[in-house]
Amino acid sequence: MGPHAADPDNGHMAPRPAGPDECPGDITWRRLDGPEPDLATEISNCIAESDLPLDNCLQALRQSLSLLMFSDYGGAHKGARFDVMSFLVTTPEGLSRFSSGRDRLRQGQLGTERRMSYKALGDKVRLRALPAYLEVADQLTGLLVSFAVDKAGSYRLSEEYQAETAFGPLSPWTPRAFRKLTTIGHLAAIVIEGLRRDGQNLIWITDEDEIAANLKKHTEATKVLGHYFNLYCTGPMGHIRFGTTASDSGDLYIEDLAAVPDLAAGCLNELLTEIFPHPQSSSVSRLFIPPGATGIPVKAGVVTEWLAGSAQPLLKVNVVVHEKASLCSVRRLVVVTRLEDL
Repeated sequence: MGPHAADPDNGHMAPRPAGPDECPGDITWRRLDGPEPDLATEISNCIAESDLPLDNCLQALRQSLSLLMFSDYGGAHKGARFDVMSFLVTTPEGLSRFSSGRDRLRQGQLGTERRMSYKALGDKVRLRALPAYLEVADQLTGLLVSFAVDKAGSYRLSEEYQAETAFGPLSPWTPRAFRKLTTIGHLAAIVIEGLRRDGQNLIWITDEDEIAANLKKHTEATKVLGHYFNLYCTGPMGHIRFGTTASDSGDLYIEDLAAVPDLAAGCLNELLTEIFPHPQSSSVSRLFIPPGATGIPVKAGVVTEWLAGSAQPLLKVNVVVHEKASLCSVRRLVVVTRLEDL
């Protein structure tokens, strides 16, 4: 896994992070600085070259002492063609409007006990509350990045398990879980390198699944993910903390933040696998999903309209890594719900 590995809690220490008034003037996506173009560079450039108004988002994110990242994943079921991985990046300061709207929603139609997730939207109460929840999510200041990685080409963004690494031995992992962990590591580090400034801390919360199924796996996953931050991130980083939604205090606040990438990943996985199972061309960059289209579940229609929206301060971008005839391509995938946007 290369010579760059480090324990993220020990290998990324930096001097005191800059305060808001010290935010650097260069407000651009930090592209990967590799000697030769590779798949990671293509992915980073795909985001950088999108038509998103990134300047305000980057400025807000870089003014904070810490970045917050929440992630969730789709595509684990047998019929899925793509592995979908979604990452929400915001800051403590970027939560304020979300928090107030979320509190009103929890005190009203959603209640205080139901966890919002794409799989759980068969529940009528959750489904009725979904449009209001998505409106609240749009009040987050930050970026929601979703990656759909063609399973036929997933080997390009993953590593096979090995017991001995540069950062110490690993206990046995199943091949699938370890490949998933390493793919997440690649993509998360690409996103964070693009958004961050030197000296920022990172607090990362992931869904509880096979990559952090217990304390031992959680500890090892933290070390593996630290390897990828060392690999991709230039300049000093602050502290990195990696946790799961199990850290929710019981008020579902962390769960509600993690539900943002959960809904994105779940919906995109359904669109790409169940509704559009065989995209034939790597040049296809738009999916037209008209409201109320036949065969599209209500929940998918609602989340699709949200993904297609251009509401700020939460920006959204989808990237597809497509494999065809042993060739790999990277493209931005825009979900469109209006004919005039085609």
